[in-house]
Amino acid sequence: MTEEEKLSATLDRTAQLHEAVAAHVDRIIPCPEKRFVVSFQAGILSLEHAMGALVLIDNGLFASGIALVRPQFETLVRGIWLLYGATEEWVDKLSEPLTVNSARQANEGPSLSEMLKKLDSSKVQPQLVDQLKQFHEVAWKALCSYTHGGIHPLSRTLTGYPAPLATDALRNSNALVSITAQLVSILSGDPENMHPIRKLYVDFADCLPLVPPPVQA
Repeated sequence: MTEEEKLSATLDRTAQLHEAVAAHVDRIIPCPEKRFVVSFQAGILSLEHAMGALVLIDNGLFASGIALVRPQFETLVRGIWLLYGATEEWVDKLSEPLTVNSARQANEGPSLSEMLKKLDSSKVQPQLVDQLKQFHEVAWKALCSYTHGGIHPLSRTLTGYPAPLATDALRNSNALVSITAQLVSILSGDPENMHPIRKLYVDFADCLPLVPPPVQA
């Protein structure tokens, strides 16, 4: 199989993964507490960014598609932080209706690195935190370059985008999708909702990087 054929196959399988996750998420109702609801909203937004990345890459808009993996990751981390690491004050701030004042206060929140550090001392699974930190260490600088029009997208504009780069970007995005599906399932409060997620890791192993499946909810 050529690299272009691998990319085409990954695009098809990624679309199927999104369909499977969407069908699962549509059945999830988060616990009614404010913390659970706002974390759920962050998870849904992360999945939206992932779908945007898929559509853009599938249409050859590689720079824009890869750039969306950054907010996909950031929103996922924020959702996990809201569940496990945020103070009640921050949960309240990020649950308020959007106004000039609420937007200003929310913009004063912790950075991504600070949220990841906070999760280190939280009740979240160490395995999950390690996955997030590894992704941050490996991909963050390149994703920032794509987001801000740095050397990565400028250089690729001249040389083109090799198929393996787009395939790897999709696989990384898919890893975040699977973690987000795990988060959304946890927010339901029903451990039974984790069973379909474990199955996702098996059924879609061909379009995921080598990440361990979820453990206990």
